[in-house]
Amino acid sequence: MQDTAFRLVRYRATGQERDASTASRSYNLLKAINQNPPPALSVERPGQPEDGHQSRTWQLGAGSRDGQAFAQYGLRMAYHDLEDNAFGFPLGAQIEIGQLKLRQYEGNRWQLQQLDLVTIRSMTPRNELLQPLSWQVSGGWERVIGKHSDNDHDTLVGHLNGGAGGSWKLSDDLQAYALGTARIENNPDFAATIAPAMGFDTGVLWSNPLGNLSVEGKGDYFHNGEVRRTLSFGQQVELGRNLGLRLSAQREFSHEASPRNEVMLELRWYHY
Repeated sequence: MQDTAFRLVRYRATGQERDASTASRSYNLLKAINQNPPPALSVERPGQPEDGHQSRTWQLGAGSRDGQAFAQYGLRMAYHDLEDNAFGFPLGAQIEIGQLKLRQYEGNRWQLQQLDLVTIRSMTPRNELLQPLSWQVSGGWERVIGKHSDNDHDTLVGHLNGGAGGSWKLSDDLQAYALGTARIENNPDFAATIAPAMGFDTGVLWSNPLGNLSVEGKGDYFHNGEVRRTLSFGQQVELGRNLGLRLSAQREFSHEASPRNEVMLELRWYHY
């Protein structure tokens, strides 16, 4: 009330010559306001990354790929992905450096499943005031569905890919994104040494009481006619600050082979 009265006095004095009466009223109102300050503004501070999970991650998983059971062993040197334990990290932020995954199939058949040099994803939501660009980039080696997948041997390819687009907050804990992507790939199943592709990557992220959930659909359309698409799901259950249990499932499509289904349960320990 006192603040409103002061603003009214000053408004009425606008454009008028200074007089002692108005100055006295303004001074007295300012004194009263100073003696009755507004309550302290309480703003909840979000968690900080240094208070979140540790950087290095050990991974131990078990799953099935089209009826073939496997165990998977992984190590990531740093840092955080979209489904990791959420405290201290914004939804939609991912930085991973130096990730290795080895897979052991039935019959003691071992293979390098994935070797990531770097993966960065920035899914900052857009709004009426700010229109940031969401983007991603990654490079390394990974197994993809290919000519020999029907014989239970996916193809190991080298790749470099990136994308850009937008991300939108649907609610406080729900976010959607859509990106156009580009990819170059060294694939022994292809005649060309380097095969380019254009594609898309779209999905939904949900921070829920159990942890973080993601649903994603993406596709790559290669210049040689190959089309590769993937639907995937992941839910991390937070067992503690540095311990998580992740359920993942995916279905892959390719012109080179019949569709493949995979499901895996993985324990993730964040250490150092």
